[in-house]
Amino acid sequence: MDAHEIARRASLLPAVFGGRVPPETLEGLRLMEEGWEYGELTAELAATLAATGAVVTPAEQRELRELLAATDMPTCPADQLTVQD
Repeated sequence: MDAHEIARRASLLPAVFGGRVPPETLEGLRLMEEGWEYGELTAELAATLAATGAVVTPAEQRELRELLAATDMPTCPADQLTVQD
């Protein structure tokens, strides 16, 4: 995955998951997006979703794992998510 694809996919995350994270986390995610901090954005999002027990789909879990790996971030937060079809 190249830098443009990472940016395109990661920039969608706040909109997709915004209703499943606290408002202050969402604000931080948007700031990370503006600063092109896509690895940190994905890691913070996955950690927050895991900590709050928010439900994600298998496809959403894969997307987060792929973005974490593409940005050289640990993928373990994606493994801690609550996944339901």
